[in-house]
Amino acid sequence: MKHSGPAPGPLYPGRSQPATDTAGNAVIPSVSAATGRVELYTQSSMVNWLSPLQLPFTAMRVAVAMAIGAFADQRMVQAALTALDPNPQIPVPADEHGGVWVDYLADTGDGWDSTYSMALCVSHAVTLREQGVTLPRAKVLLLGGDQVYPTPAHDGYRTRFVDPFRAAFPAPVEAARPAYSDQPIELPDAPWMVATPGNHDWYDGLRGFARLFCCGKPVGGWETHQRTGYYALQLPGGWWIWGLDLQLESEIDRPQREYFQKMVTALQPGDRVVLCAPEPSWVDEMERVRRGEQRALPSIETKTPRFRSLSEIEGMLGNRLALVLAGDSHHYAHYVPRAGTAGPHRITCGGGGAFLHGTHLLPDPPRPIVVGPAKQAYELKSAYPEKATSRQLRNRAWQLPGRNLSFCALVAILYLLFDWIIQSASLASIPGRDQRSFVGRLADLEVTFGNIGEVVHQLFRVMAHSPASVVFAAAIVFSCGALSTRDVRRGVLLASLAGALHGLLHLALAVALLWLITRFNLYAFGADNPPHMLLFLVQAMLLGGALGGLLFGVWMVLGNALWRLHTEEVFSSQRIADYKCFLRMRFEGGQLTIYPLKLEKVCRSWKLGEGVKRLARVRSTWRVRARPGATGPRFVPADGQVSPPEAVQMIEKQAIIIQR
Repeated sequence: MKHSGPAPGPLYPGRSQPATDTAGNAVIPSVSAATGRVELYTQSSMVNWLSPLQLPFTAMRVAVAMAIGAFADQRMVQAALTALDPNPQIPVPADEHGGVWVDYLADTGDGWDSTYSMALCVSHAVTLREQGVTLPRAKVLLLGGDQVYPTPAHDGYRTRFVDPFRAAFPAPVEAARPAYSDQPIELPDAPWMVATPGNHDWYDGLRGFARLFCCGKPVGGWETHQRTGYYALQLPGGWWIWGLDLQLESEIDRPQREYFQKMVTALQPGDRVVLCAPEPSWVDEMERVRRGEQRALPSIETKTPRFRSLSEIEGMLGNRLALVLAGDSHHYAHYVPRAGTAGPHRITCGGGGAFLHGTHLLPDPPRPIVVGPAKQAYELKSAYPEKATSRQLRNRAWQLPGRNLSFCALVAILYLLFDWIIQSASLASIPGRDQRSFVGRLADLEVTFGNIGEVVHQLFRVMAHSPASVVFAAAIVFSCGALSTRDVRRGVLLASLAGALHGLLHLALAVALLWLITRFNLYAFGADNPPHMLLFLVQAMLLGGALGGLLFGVWMVLGNALWRLHTEEVFSSQRIADYKCFLRMRFEGGQLTIYPLKLEKVCRSWKLGEGVKRLARVRSTWRVRARPGATGPRFVPADGQVSPPEAVQMIEKQAIIIQR
């Protein structure tokens, strides 16, 4: 294996540094090679999906990617570039026992604690204490998609993916290495890293993904061998692993289809294939079938593009398909064929570091799905976390004000803007109308249920002469309605109405807080006193943020429990770093043994590893020196913390065994 000295990071602008690629091993070589190597690591926090800054940025990136993605398909570019340079199957050598260990990890590249904990697990042997078994480090690490969150922009791959993985399994430091040298370092029997792109990898048109995984550059101690986003690994014993690249919501492209048609001809009698897909589209298909049973004219055209593409590849393989793996959903779910029916095992395992997704709404029992001419019937054998635990975690979303102050501040500001528009409109002189302001009228009303009708009457009188207030209120109602319809395939109208009710509740709360605060202090002190106006702003921000955030959190819980709404937001708002999972698989002879592994609690406290010295720390970025010969992790659990590879447990009671 060859490793070049990782490239410098941008911590010290203006400093003369060697020009190397920061997408791989981002390291500043030391002035004196004998003293070790200087390295930079950024320990990012988990993505705050409800942050006022994150929401519009992510929405814009996704909208642009969805709008022009089909016209800038990087897969076609890769296919054109590899036309004269064949993209054959990649043979994986066998170990001394004639088999090979393979890990599967998906949906990583988020917060440091969760991502680094999982990087430690896949870069080291893991100990199963209950079984008394130690599973060695895998030769191949399969990344199942979404290697970076939220998008690859702004050094996302380096800080959220490369840094934790090369810190867990760094390239060696040589004492005799010349200063500032980026010559390759030989490392015998190095493990491989092979990646499938997910939707978040596609948000820059797959450019960052291609630079990182398709150019033969190492990532820490791992080699990369693939040339495109899709691949075929030929394992010992007649086993294959195929990885699909399905761009966003588009279908499989022609060069990729032709590539796998060619791979089918390379299969020998008795060979079996493991398929890696970007998302568990069979779950959506199971739900589509359930909804379609209530329709008079079900149609195959209602299938999602990705399931059509997946079923097309599955149709090529027929009974040679042994297992389908996917990430995208950040949990573990194992679907097995029902007794007496044929079909591959289907496993979702997206616990690589991103926030947790719930399992309580998984299809159980699922409806049969059609792949080619055959109908496949499944049952949900195992899910992690368990459905009862998933519901308990879902119910904690009401605690939003204590978890996301920035979002609650945004809600309070929106309340203030609405109240400001209403109050300003009420100051306009209209003949035949009470000339008191809206606030003045509220101050005259006691806060009782009997006066609610009068408050509503006064509000409508003002809004009838204020187009701005109507537009603002409509925007709030429409936004909440649109949020409720996200990921809803059936009952969109009901979801929209429920979301509109959510928006109306926020508007009602904004007016209620104005009434309460006005009655409490402004009527007594006067509205024109600047200190009292400042007091009003403070009260409005505190109460609006706390109660508005509470309303949003409670609504997500109720909407999910009653109408299956907000399946994404009810968990992304919590940013749960625990309940991680991955697969360690053994391919040997005619048998595939799968160990579904879980890490219930990630490590949250770290110290520097052996042979590593701290030089500086600027916010979340560490500058350290690794001495020659330092090959271990750059950060290890602090005293009293359990090492993640030693805390791993089995998800299912027994390993999953599939015969060739």
